[in-house]
Formats: sequence, structure tokens, C-alpha cells
Amino acid sequence: MKKVIPFIMSLAIVGSCCMLNNTVNDRCSAITAVNIVEQGTYEVDENTSFEYKVTENDDTYVGRYTGTAKEVVIPSEINGRKVTGISGNAFYNRADVTSVTIPDGIKSIAMSAFEKCTGLTSITIPNGVEGISHSLFMDCTNLKSVTLPDSIKYIDYEAFKNCTALESINFPDSIEYVMYDAFENTKWYDDQPDGMIILGKTVFKYKGTMPENTDVVIPDGIKCISGKAFAGCTGMTSVTIPDSVDLIENSAFSGCSGLTSVTIPDSVLEMGHYIFEDCTGLTSVKLPEGIKYFAYGTFKGCTGLTSVTIPDSFLAVGLQTFEGCTGLTSITIPNNVTDILDDAFKDCTNLTKIVIPKSVTYIHESVFSGHNQNLTIYGYKGTEAEKHANDNNIKFVDLDAETTQQTTITTAKATTTTKAATAKSNSPQTGDKGSAGLITAGLAASVLAFVSFKKRTK
Repeated sequence: MKKVIPFIMSLAIVGSCCMLNNTVNDRCSAITAVNIVEQGTYEVDENTSFEYKVTENDDTYVGRYTGTAKEVVIPSEINGRKVTGISGNAFYNRADVTSVTIPDGIKSIAMSAFEKCTGLTSITIPNGVEGISHSLFMDCTNLKSVTLPDSIKYIDYEAFKNCTALESINFPDSIEYVMYDAFENTKWYDDQPDGMIILGKTVFKYKGTMPENTDVVIPDGIKCISGKAFAGCTGMTSVTIPDSVDLIENSAFSGCSGLTSVTIPDSVLEMGHYIFEDCTGLTSVKLPEGIKYFAYGTFKGCTGLTSVTIPDSFLAVGLQTFEGCTGLTSITIPNNVTDILDDAFKDCTNLTKIVIPKSVTYIHESVFSGHNQNLTIYGYKGTEAEKHANDNNIKFVDLDAETTQQTTITTAKATTTTKAATAKSNSPQTGDKGSAGLITAGLAASVLAFVSFKKRTK
């Protein structure tokens, strides 16, 4: 066994779950900076050796396989320490390896650890591992059989992509999230019947052509609608999403031109890129309270969208969110938003009114590119909204000034009403005599003016 020279360095222990939702990320390995207190090469025998690292938390990771054995058994311990993880690229492109035995005690296997291992034909993942990482077995063209443990909770992007021979894999009920492209170009997927494919708690894909005028009901208990799950399903006219769903992934409903309205439950905390891109029949959408961000192009090309209310929980309007939404005529940005990003309202050619609060401190220069010449930004003097309007030759209305003007008009109307009431109270027809009638009418008008003023200035 070779001598190990310990030293301290910084390492990013990279997980693999690339999902957007913070709640989801809590369940997945994240990118965490740790200190390495020991690293070196560990020789199991004359034909089997690994690079390895030990963290300050006493976690030991098997790294790059440097041996020549074709049938590999990963050690359960290195120098008396239990091996808890397999680092990214550990067996990358080792086409000569025909089998790998992973010991109990392994808790994580990082991205691309077995990518391009074309000699592998089967693999068993031990209990305790929670995720199948990004591109973990991608391009393992001879991999036929995979056994997953009950501890598995997610299968990440491209995990088994191009595993063309893969025909046998189990899906424990514990699986909550299965990402787009996880099984692209596999025999397993090709053998699935047409219709909605559900894996654990994920709607993975609608396979085949959806019949016209289909009302889709997502089953209760589903947590994830995977990327492109219903992409191009032009026959979909409605979709019911249960409040168990917390993640809707990239392009889940893109190109569903028959979809006219959708309600996204409050359980959804994050949404991926281009969720409703080119849903040209979509006219209205109810967004979940509590959602903070959109990813790219959520409603890009939704030409029929005329009404959308952005929740108060929102913090930023993302890139291309409403690009090409030619049906939008007005929109109000809620008070917590701080950023409006690139092309957010690009080519919204019928947008004539947008209300931007004081909280917005950044507006990208391209936000309104291709805008209607009648576009007016309603905002507050001295804010980013006014600056953007001035810099881009867009009409600006100061809401403070407008409020003052409206208050003046209201007060003037109230004064006129008071005079009219006074005149009427002094006429013979009122039946009032002396100062009592004048005082009563004057108080009533004053109260009316005060209430009207308060309502308009709240």
C-alpha cells in the first residue's frame, strides 16, 4: 500500500440533483465546499487501486479508479475509515470494466461516475443511496439490468441516456423526482405503452399522440411533472394539477396549443424553463401564492394570454417570461419584485400599461424591446421605473402625482356637492329652516369628501 501524505485543501463535493426547487434541493446532494484533510491512492490488491479523499467531516470518497482489474469491488473501508461516497467521474470511460460491486455504506454517487462504461452489463445500487446522479450511467450501451434500492428518491437528468440495451429496471415507491432525458434512447422507454408514464411520484412522460379534446387529470400524490412531460400535446384542452405537486420541470406543457386555462396549485414552489412556451390558446393562468421566481421563458409565445396576476410572493420577473405575449394589454408588478430581467416583455406589441413598484431596483435595457409606441410605465418619481422610461423614450406617469391629482378632483367634486346641498337646504322645498339645515348638509358633505379622500390616498 502506498504511503499517504495528508494535507488540507478545498474541494467542492458535487452532488447531482439539478432541480430548481429549494425544497427539492434539500432532498438532493448540493454543491458544498469542504476541506480535504487527506488524499492519496489506495491499493486494494495488485490489480485494484483508487484515488481517494477524506473530508474534515471524516467522510471518505473513492475517486478515480486507477487499477487494471475488469471485475471491480469497491472497498468498504480505506485506512480504517468507512467509504461513504463515490466521486464524480470515478470510472468515467473505463470501457474495460465489466462489473462493479458497490458496498453497503455508500450514501452518494456523484455525477458521471460510470459514464461511458460500455463494458458494464448490470449494476446494483446499495440501500442508503438517495439519488441517481446526472449522467451517472449515460452511454453505458451494454447495460441491461439495474436494481435500485428503496432509499432512492430521485433520478436526475440523462442518468441512463443512451443506455440502448437497458431493458430491466425497478422503480421503488420512494422515488419522488425523475428528470427529463433520464431514459432517452433506451430499450426500456421504447418498450413502454402509449399514454401517461408514471414513475413513483413523477409524471415522467405522455408517450404517443394525445387524442383531441383530452382533459388531463394528474393523479393525487404526484410530486413532480417532469421536463417535456406533455410537450407538443396539442390535443390537451385542460389539465388538473393536484396540490401534492411541488415541482414542474422544463417545457412540461410547451406547445400545448389547445390548452386554454390552467390553475397551478399553491404547493408548486418552483417552475422550470419554458413551462408554457407556445401555448397559443392559453388565455388565463392562476399562479401559486408563495412562488418566488420563474425560470426562462415561462409564457414565451403565449399569444392568446390576456390575463395574468403575479403573486405578491414574487421577487423577480425572469428572462423572456412574457416574450411575444401579444395579447397582454396591461400588467401590475407586485411590491416585492426587485428585478425585471432580459426580454421579460419583449415583443408584447399590445402592452400599453405596466405598473412598476418602488421595490424594483433593476430593469434590463431589453425588457420592453419591440414595445407598443403607446406603452406607458406607471411608477414613482426617482425610481428605476422612471429612469428606464426616460432612458428608453417610454411615456412615464408618476403615481404619486396621479394620486394627488385624483384627490384634488375628488375634493373639488365634494365641494360642489356641498354647495349644491347647502343651496337646496335653504330652499323652501327642503322643509329645513335656519342654520340647522345648513350645518347638517355641510357636515354630510364634509364627511363624504373626507371618506373619499381617505379611500384614494390609502
